[in-house]
Parts: sequence; structure tokens; C-alpha cells
Amino acid sequence: MRASGIGPTLNWESDNILKKRVTFTATPRLCDYSPERMRTTALLAPLPSDFTPPPGVLSDLSRAPGGLPAQVTLPDRPSITIAIPAYNRPLMLAEALASIAAQTATANLEVIVCDDGGLPETRAVVRRFWRHGFTYIANPQPLGAVANWNRCLQLAKGDWVMVLHEDDMLYPWYLESVFAHLRDGIVAVCTRTSKGVALPPARATAHPRSTAYPAPYFLKSSMTPFPGVLIRRQVALRLGGFDEAWGPLADYEFWYRLACAGRVEVVRTVGAFYRVAPGQWTERIWKQMLRQTHLLRLRIAREQFPRSPRLGRWMARFFTCRNARCYCARFGVGSAILRRCSRLGRIPLGRLPAGWVWRALKFASGPIPAPSSPGSYGGRTAPIWQVSRGPDRIPAAAALGRSA
Repeated sequence: MRASGIGPTLNWESDNILKKRVTFTATPRLCDYSPERMRTTALLAPLPSDFTPPPGVLSDLSRAPGGLPAQVTLPDRPSITIAIPAYNRPLMLAEALASIAAQTATANLEVIVCDDGGLPETRAVVRRFWRHGFTYIANPQPLGAVANWNRCLQLAKGDWVMVLHEDDMLYPWYLESVFAHLRDGIVAVCTRTSKGVALPPARATAHPRSTAYPAPYFLKSSMTPFPGVLIRRQVALRLGGFDEAWGPLADYEFWYRLACAGRVEVVRTVGAFYRVAPGQWTERIWKQMLRQTHLLRLRIAREQFPRSPRLGRWMARFFTCRNARCYCARFGVGSAILRRCSRLGRIPLGRLPAGWVWRALKFASGPIPAPSSPGSYGGRTAPIWQVSRGPDRIPAAAALGRSA
């Protein structure tokens, strides 16, 4: 085992025990992060019982020469839990945990990994971060994806909790960017996200501002794909957590309920990474997702635009049609659901630029409203029943036969 730190570049190598090499390059007065500056590859070998990991990357940085940025201590901050629902992807889990360990701001932080898969390599990865206090919890029996998200909420002890998928990551300045926005009256805070197969370069924003994302905006989309959302834990539990009935759309539906219960803010800096890769859950059942997304939009339109139902339905159809066009470009036009959703574009003014309609939605939403009651159904969005025919009726995939 050897450590070296020359100039602004720090290399820590431990090939003989961990069979792992981490390279972290920091530039003075430059808060940026890219795959070229932090590369992690892990060959998961069994760990000896008496193994003691080397110091973490951050502790090495704080002692490095050349004026490198050390950890920023921010006192009097609320406690935070980052919970990772893991399922048999230890290599990606190692990257996610490394991104948490590389945060430039200290906090009263709890990190737990809820393992729903049971691979021994998953436990071994978490053990490598024992110096950071990360906790491994194996589910007694497989729960499924959404139920494991809820278990993360239940096991969390922090005032604020984030459910971070094991294939996603945080940029080092994430915590430092959101701390100033964790205040009374806020139920959720997130940052902007980058997307891709691999982590793209990004640059931190000094003292980033935030903007509200009220419930009517969800008629277009959720405020984030998933990663980087800090939720006030008590509010999340009061709302009943993620609704398993919505499947892969449970996050979208849950963020909407949060926006109905209080103020959701988006910090205007890229602080999280959302991985898009072949074989993902959402890629396998995208037909069901497209149908459920339209049903959820119809519900949002009815709840948020009760005095303008035609306008709400028009916007729901418009944005669903735009989603269908994106799916057509990705999967082809052979699906019956895609053809049905694409026909929603026949509405008047259906060929308007999406940016114009997005601005019109913001204008129609008016001033940011006061938090509204989440209603019945245990705080969850009520089921959507379609009892009549019409342009919004999209049968379930099973009812469309093989062409769906």
C-alpha cells in the first residue's frame, strides 16, 4: 500500500489488498468534477478479517500541499440520512458510496445501504467505507424496488432523508449547495441533474439560488429524474411514502404529493448524476410508464386546474404526446400505446413548441400557492378510473395484445 501526493494530483493505490485504484485530482480554487478527475474501478476480492482501509480521499485532500480545498465545516445543520436501496450491482454501489464520501462539506450525516439482493460483494463494498460510518442492512426477505425505497425512509434517523439509487451519484459539492435551503416551510430540496451512461463533467456554482417547483408544474414532468432529492422525513412518513401501485412511476407520483403538502425547491446547480443505461427497470416497462404518466397528468390537471378543466386536459395531452415522440425515436413506432399517445398530438395547437407551452403552464399556475391538503387515501394520490371513451383513454398494455 502506498500513497502519494504531488502538486494538485493525489493518487492512492492499494492494489495488493483491495485490488482497487482510486485517482482523485483536485485543482486549487476550481470546484469541478469529471471522470478524468475521479475514476474508480473495483475488482471485488474477498476482504481479510483484519483488513484496515487506508484513509479516505477527503482526509488526504485536507493534508495535501498546494492550497487544495479542504472540507468545509458547517455547524448547526440538520441531520441528514442518505439511504441507498441496493440490488446486486456492487460496482455501481461502490461509485455511489465514493461520491458520498467525497463531499466537500461535513454534516451530521448517516449513510445506510438497504440490500434487497443478498450478494456477499454488496456487503464487502459497504465494509470498505467503515471509516465513514456507513451502515449495511440486509432485508430479511426480498421486498421489491418500491418497497425497499419505503424501508429506506423507515430506517432513516435524520431530519432529512435522500433515497439514492445505487447506480446514481452525487457531485462533491452537493451537500454544500443544499444546506442553505434546508429551512422551515420546505418539504423537499433537490438540485439539477446530469444524465448519461457515464458521469459527465460539471462545475459547481458559488452560492446557488433556488426556485420553487409547485404542484401544477408536475403536469409537465417531475422536478428531477430521481437522485439528489432531500425530503423532510416526517412529511414523507405522514404521506405514506412511495406508493407501490405506481411501480416505476412511484417517484413521480410521490414528488407530486410532496409538492401538494408543502414547498419543493430546486437548487440551480448540477449536484447529482442520473445514470441512463441499457437494461434498466424503466426501460423494460416503458409502455406501462407511458400510460401511467398520462393518467397521473389527468389527475394533476383535474386537481390543479379545477376552474379550467379543458386547459388542464389539453396540457396533459400535449406533454404526453411529446413523451410518446421521444419514445418513438428510441424504441420505434410499432407499439400500439405509442400510436395511441401520438394521436393525442391532433389536438388544436398540438404542434406548438414545447417551450411555449411550458411557459404558458407557468403563467396559468399563477403565484406560488400555499400548501394544499394531500386529501384522502392515506395521503396518496387517489386512483384514476376511466369509465368512458375518449382521446385520453389508453388501455393497459395487457389489453392491447401483442402489438402493445
